[in-house]
Amino acid sequence: MSEHSYGDGMINGGDEPPGSVQFSDADMVRGRVALILIALMVLLADITIYHAAGFSGPAAFFIGAVILLYVGIPRRSVCWLTVTLTSMLAMICFRLACNGSALQIAMGFWLLHAMVLSLRRQTPFVVETVIFAAQSIPGGYDFLTRLNQRVHDSVLKATDTRQPSPLINVVLPAVSAILFGGIFVMANPDVVRWISGRLGNFVQHIRQFLFQFSYLEVVFWMAVAWLTGGLLRPIITTMTSDNSERDAGAWGSESAPLFDAFRNTLLTVIVLFGAYLAFEFYTLWFRTFPKGFHYSGYAHQGAAWLTVALAMATVMLSLIFRGIIFCDHRLPGLKRLAWIWSALNFILAIAVYHRLLIYIEYNGMTRMRVVGLLGITSVVLGFALVLIKISRRRAFLWLIRRQLWVVGFAAFVYAVLPVDVLIHQYNVSQILSGNHAPVVQITQHPVDDEALQVLLSLTHSNDPRIRAGIQAMLEIRLIAMQGEASRAETSGWTAWQKSSADARMMLSAAAESSTPFDSINDRRDAWIELQTYSFANWW
Repeated sequence: MSEHSYGDGMINGGDEPPGSVQFSDADMVRGRVALILIALMVLLADITIYHAAGFSGPAAFFIGAVILLYVGIPRRSVCWLTVTLTSMLAMICFRLACNGSALQIAMGFWLLHAMVLSLRRQTPFVVETVIFAAQSIPGGYDFLTRLNQRVHDSVLKATDTRQPSPLINVVLPAVSAILFGGIFVMANPDVVRWISGRLGNFVQHIRQFLFQFSYLEVVFWMAVAWLTGGLLRPIITTMTSDNSERDAGAWGSESAPLFDAFRNTLLTVIVLFGAYLAFEFYTLWFRTFPKGFHYSGYAHQGAAWLTVALAMATVMLSLIFRGIIFCDHRLPGLKRLAWIWSALNFILAIAVYHRLLIYIEYNGMTRMRVVGLLGITSVVLGFALVLIKISRRRAFLWLIRRQLWVVGFAAFVYAVLPVDVLIHQYNVSQILSGNHAPVVQITQHPVDDEALQVLLSLTHSNDPRIRAGIQAMLEIRLIAMQGEASRAETSGWTAWQKSSADARMMLSAAAESSTPFDSINDRRDAWIELQTYSFANWW
């Protein structure tokens, strides 16, 4: 049997036409298992994705898809990376069932493909995982082509080669019985009438069953089957190579023509960074900011620009320390300059964190500030990877692959964290301690259902506007959630969200022990008054 077999899932190499591919008994068994798994995957996707009314459906899909793909992948290998990716996917599924979002679904699909790649003994780098996911489209075509060849070998080969086939031994008598039995039925009018009645009812039931599915649903089934076939039997089996991650210029000895330019550049940026950091510490550290201080400009926009500076430093160091520069005998001196500049970059990163904390201390936490903290952390980790690249003489490809991992992991952390709960725990603690500014983040930004329980303690605030406004907001949200719960009951289990159910129960209990507003208008006015008050003072 050729190494490019159906069971191996390799691309059909050589000059052999598709019809010449030979299938072993093991290939036949794997092919039947793949067909069963594809049918189960179509059924799973139809229930949990196509007919899903909420995020619990995709959560169930990812769990079922992991099991089906694990069973269907031949010669799979489970390593620490596979276990890690599966654990990450389980965390995504839990968050989808608690408080789902589109980001979690996107992260779930990426982790699913990365896990499949790791089961195939490949390192799931970000770009390679995307390419692997994309190859499932031509892979599905290859799977169907081989399936067609398998059917030909099983059914029609006996006719072409005059060799006996076990399947023909069953099919031919069955077809003969149907043909001649139909003739004998037609020869008896009473039997025809009896069978016509029974057959008409059967056809009617079949018709009702088939017409309950829309054309789009059928197309969805075909797409799921096609892509699943491509994942189970990919046409590309080798996505990564460790040899491509070592710098080609890491060995030998010769002078680098741009060495002087690189050295002078590093000396220049060291002086520039040192001067700027002195200015940064003099103007923004250990001081009380006056009224009217431009928090947004310094702490928000300024931090973004300094983050860009760190990213540019990462790129510059990566471009300097590559290729022939590693062969220069003066490399140790250039590395010393790089370490000095790196230390200044880490100090600059501390300055960026400080700017963000200034803004957070002023009027609280928000989702975007969490994104900012994760973003600067990703840049810092990316810069640390540059230093590892330099010390180990790795290629630029090695660096890019791992920096994309850092970005992907930051997105994963944001997707699985209960972000609104964390930010409003901080905001509520500040408000109750006497700093009322963070209330603006509650009134001017959307709040997830799972964070509403955190806001309950604000109904005991010493500020009557905050106390009444938050109570009004929570009552408005409770009424809305009760309506959503009634609609969700008719939508099925896929619409269930743990955070909404918990919040609804907690707010209902709190409403029973609190004094309600006299009217709907009083409730609305209290909420509007708090929004106006917070916007005017701290936005």
